[in-house]
Amino acid sequence: MEYSEYIRQTRYFYDLTLSEFGKRVGYSVGYISDIERKRVNASDKFKTAVLREFPRTDAFDRFLMEIKRGDFNGG
Repeated sequence: MEYSEYIRQTRYFYDLTLSEFGKRVGYSVGYISDIERKRVNASDKFKTAVLREFPRTDAFDRFLMEIKRGDFNGG
């Protein structure tokens, strides 16, 4: 999974808008949108902020695996 998709799926998992996600990690909506749209590469500082605010959990890892397999049904 590309990092841009990882960010989008993280937002989806936690049910956050770009604005809500940005406030939690300390980055602008525009920057996060540019990452998701592959206009820019995420900085190491951004990646660190994301992992600090949204640490990987077993539930999140299962969610990502379901997405990868195409098994996620949205519920």
